[in-house]
Amino acid sequence: MAARATRLDYALLALIGQAPRSGYDLRKIFALTPLAHFSDSPGAVYPSLRRLERTGWVEPVSTRPEGGRRREAFRLTQAGRRALRDWLRQPVTRDEVVHDTDGLLLRFAFMGEWLETREIQAFVEGFVRGLRLHLADLEQFFSRESGRMSVTGRLAFESGLSGLRAQIAWARRAGLRLRAAERERSQS
Repeated sequence: MAARATRLDYALLALIGQAPRSGYDLRKIFALTPLAHFSDSPGAVYPSLRRLERTGWVEPVSTRPEGGRRREAFRLTQAGRRALRDWLRQPVTRDEVVHDTDGLLLRFAFMGEWLETREIQAFVEGFVRGLRLHLADLEQFFSRESGRMSVTGRLAFESGLSGLRAQIAWARRAGLRLRAAERERSQS
């Protein structure tokens, strides 16, 4: 399944990796948190859970919420933990930097629970490198083509450049905070 796993599949794995969760629990997370860009539709979540179960990445477990009735939840299998870690460890690619920063940030959001600090730092460094290269390419394009753009076109392009610069600044700060946290942990 690794080649065909979707971002939704990996998001479900990461959430189930935090604690066993039912399809209902997962749908609620998608409806009520910043993960709302994922569909909370039963037609999205349940087929993905069944696919993950068929692949052997999750397995059902019965739970009984406090005062509630028994329901089926899922937990990660060893293969599911391995698949999740493999996804989180993928190096940052140029294509992702250009077309899928949301996917990169989704991976980053779950790394702290699964990867060592040095692996997370390597991810952040790769992200910064990729963003800088992309920014340099766009700045060259803008310098060459801005004279042919309308005022609104130039302003829109400048907005994109500003956003990339802000993302680079954030990623650099994130890297510094990770290093500081690692130093603190090693000193205690």
